[in-house]
Amino acid sequence: MAWFGSPRGPPNAASSFTHLISSSLERRFPKKFASAGHTSGLTIGTLREAERGGTAVVVICVDLTEQVLAEAISLHANVIIACSLFPSEPLRSLRVDEPVGRIVLRCAQQSIAAHCLSSACANAPGGVADWLAKSIASGATRPIVPHAECAEAGEGRLLECNEAISLSAIIARLKDILGVRHLRISLGAVVDELNIAKASDSCFIKSIAVHIGEGGELLHHLMRQPGAAFSGVFLSGEMPHADLLAASAKGIIVVLAGQSTVERAFLRQLRQDLQAEFTDADWNVKIKCSETDCHTLTVV
Repeated sequence: MAWFGSPRGPPNAASSFTHLISSSLERRFPKKFASAGHTSGLTIGTLREAERGGTAVVVICVDLTEQVLAEAISLHANVIIACSLFPSEPLRSLRVDEPVGRIVLRCAQQSIAAHCLSSACANAPGGVADWLAKSIASGATRPIVPHAECAEAGEGRLLECNEAISLSAIIARLKDILGVRHLRISLGAVVDELNIAKASDSCFIKSIAVHIGEGGELLHHLMRQPGAAFSGVFLSGEMPHADLLAASAKGIIVVLAGQSTVERAFLRQLRQDLQAEFTDADWNVKIKCSETDCHTLTVV
């Protein structure tokens, strides 16, 4: 795969601000943890770097859209960190009549670098799946599908809670973490709307599986595990209807939070961590979460 960004970089790249940010992100979310076919890291480089002693601005977002880029330009940003892969596939041409081409060219024109976290962030220890699982309740966590080179990395997370927790408490905790008022839930049993609250209060959970993206494949992986069948809550970004039916048939409770909703909540935590890390840097580093980056769907 061919991506934008010079392999050599500008003069003194090893000590540049872009290199500083990308090196930190690579330590947190190594490229080797990205899912097959996903590229992470610096995807758009820059020829003009922030001067030492000056202000360096980083904008964090889920999706690098033209609206986010316009916001970054208005903030005089030096680097954009995007959770979603950008570009989503190798580019063979740059055209101003296509959104991706306009974004890449404007980044080059404005000397804004782009670093994409991609699935490396979802699979890495301390990444978004790990963070969400550990934020729900205390207990032991492990990857659902471990990485070949690192047992602590891999797809999804399975949380075995120290103590059983009610489904209603899990839902309340998730809403608080994600900053949302509503979640989609499949209870794995036929319950009318008037009795959902009562059923949630009386249902206690020990095992919680977490997957950030489309969770159908990982759900079936759990259901095929030898030994005791998975029983508990499967928290996913999205899931096809057929997989929801399969989960219900096994008595598995599914909670759908929306991938970008989960990622956006994680990025707020990442912003705090990065801001603390670069407090004593050679630049006056300002890290901001994009205000124009938003979910493409609205609940009405």
